[in-house]
Amino acid sequence: MFALTMRHNRKKSEILRAAARVFRQKGYHATRIQDVADALGMQKGSLYYYIKTKEDLLRGLVEDVLEQSVTLLHDIKDKHHTPSEKIRLCIESHLTLFHNNIDAFGVFINEDLHLINKNSDKDIFKLIKNYERGWLKIFEEGVKQGEFREGDYRMWVKGILGMLNWTYRWYHLSDGYSISEVSEIFADLILHGVLKNAPAKNIKIK
Repeated sequence: MFALTMRHNRKKSEILRAAARVFRQKGYHATRIQDVADALGMQKGSLYYYIKTKEDLLRGLVEDVLEQSVTLLHDIKDKHHTPSEKIRLCIESHLTLFHNNIDAFGVFINEDLHLINKNSDKDIFKLIKNYERGWLKIFEEGVKQGEFREGDYRMWVKGILGMLNWTYRWYHLSDGYSISEVSEIFADLILHGVLKNAPAKNIKIK
């Protein structure tokens, strides 16, 4: 029974990866179940043994990426590192997950999250908030320890995640930078800024 379950889960993962590729190439709405079956070299009827609808594929892809993100970030948050080290690790974790799941990440970036959430067994927006909350806790820890300045952490996190997510649009290994190198460059930009010894403007936190 255990071996059968393992084979089923492996096949389900293979199907999700194929669906992610097809969704990324054609877009979710233009993709048919037959397209996914063709990409796998399977009969459409055999595919229905593993999934019921196209929405199942979309939901499974996004839920998996978000749950991995939350788990990895909270593992980092609980480590005995300085807040700066944690931010560096979070950046690298985010970009590594993106690189290893680029097709699924594209689905998350390009498709309507409200549609996904409507058809999901889990609250997609709650998972996103949970992920952002982990970043916020690290910044709060950094301020408390005197390592970071006071600021609007919520907007910091929105800006950082926007920057990291946008790598989907332009990052290619052919550019000559590894994920680790991009992570370090982004971390230096985020943690040190670009103006030497410049004081922060006193913007009222909302």
